Amino acid sequence: MKQIILTIVISLSACGLHAQNDSIRKEKKAHDFYQHELKLSFGDAVLASLFWTQSMNDHLYCNASLSYFYRPVKWFWVGVNFVNYYGTLIYATREYSPNGAYQDIEKSTIRYCGVIAPEVRFSHLNQRNIIVYSALSGGFGWQNGSFRHTADPHPNRVGYLHLTAIGVSGNFGEDKNILFGGELGIGSKGFINIYIGYRF
Repeated sequence: MKQIILTIVISLSACGLHAQNDSIRKEKKAHDFYQHELKLSFGDAVLASLFWTQSMNDHLYCNASLSYFYRPVKWFWVGVNFVNYYGTLIYATREYSPNGAYQDIEKSTIRYCGVIAPEVRFSHLNQRNIIVYSALSGGFGWQNGSFRHTADPHPNRVGYLHLTAIGVSGNFGEDKNILFGGELGIGSKGFINIYIGYRF
């Protein structure tokens, strides 16, 4: 008797799961695209170093970001980026001796900068295997470490603005919801970013 009841419960569970999967597929087919996207990206930060410190001697060289996007229509996304810059900041300091002589000494410190930046994205090409788009994002960041050749350890607020001139997303997997891509742009995020992500 117990085996019969267990068999019935398993059968009903399987039917329920199948119905739920069918419902998800029908909803996706109705939209013909995934509405949610999570993305993890990595890139350079050469331009960020120039904008924020105004000197190529300051090296804020990498960024990593986690992004979420919502896609209400097929060609438009709105989302938010959580960006973390990290690297070594080099700055010069001048030290004087008692007789008035001096020497310039370079010092370095690890610096981090966290940014929250909303973003809008517009696609130019929407295919099952590939999406081509442009985007604009802006926000504020808070950084620690030295700033503008000083040894001030206190956090500083900085502006963030980035234009993605062209981004390409390759869509993989059976349901084409795993993505790998890259972006070329100008602004706080640097010239080149590569990313992986998941749509659902």
